Order: sequence, then structure tokens, then C-alpha cells
Amino acid sequence: MTGGDSEKYPIPTKTKEQLFYIQRNHNRNTIIYDANFDKNGNLIKNNPINVYWIRYEEQSQKMELRTIEKIWAYGVKCSKIENAQNQYHVKLVADEDRKLTLKQNNPFNASIYTIIAQKYSQLNHIYIFADNSGFWPKVKYIELFGKDVASGKNNYEKIIINK
Repeated sequence: MTGGDSEKYPIPTKTKEQLFYIQRNHNRNTIIYDANFDKNGNLIKNNPINVYWIRYEEQSQKMELRTIEKIWAYGVKCSKIENAQNQYHVKLVADEDRKLTLKQNNPFNASIYTIIAQKYSQLNHIYIFADNSGFWPKVKYIELFGKDVASGKNNYEKIIINK
């Protein structure tokens, strides 16, 4: 799958919990979004997604998000979908317009879905390119990488931000 600078970044080791990850042009540190399961393998209703850093710039150590990062940048808001077992609407706090759906397939197995290039897709990762010269980074474009559910083929979309 092709797309911008994201090909130069480390690929996090895939775990059974991993839903997707975000990488940025600022550095190689990566934000991981994992399904949060209880001891029976079901999504935890009040906290179905665990978000944290892998700090590749600092010996690849795992680190929880800071409160400000959860609120303004990389946190998620999840709400249970009524009449759907183990399914949630998910919103990234930085882009509440993008609709994501978390679905549990089996015990200890879940995936996250969104529209990529006009196709219903399983999301794999996101790359964010931002201008970091100001007080707050200004996002210039976002790249979405996933797999088209209907065809099983990898797909990609680049979204230019005109702000």
C-alpha cells in the first residue's frame, strides 16, 4: 500500500488487541488503539478502547496518554450501539465527524471500521502530517490505510485539510 511519508515509520507489532494506530510527521512515536477486553474476552462496556503511546524515540517504551492528549488530540469517545451486541460508535476527539464502528467478532477479537476512499473498510492505521511551527500543530493532511471489507483489497485515502 502506498502513501506519503508513512512508509518510513516502524510498524508496531500486531497484537490480538490492536485495532489501529496513528503515526505523525513530528516523530516516530506511535499512538496505539487497542480493544479493551474483560477476562472472558468481551469488550469492556464503559471503556472498550485503550489508547497509549509506543515511544520509538525513547527505547520503544509504552506510555499512557497525558490528560491533555486524551481530551484534545488522541482520545476516543465510545457509545454502545443499541440492539447490537458488542458494537460501538467511536469518535476520535480530534475528528468527531469521522464515523468509526468498533465490532467484536469473537472473544478476544475485535475490529474497527470506517469509510476509506468511499468503501466500507477495516481501518489499519492513520498518518497525520502537520505544520509544527506554531503553538498548536496545524494539520495539513491525513492518510487513511485499511482493507475494503467487500473485496478484501488494501485501500488508501489522502484527505487534504484546507484550514
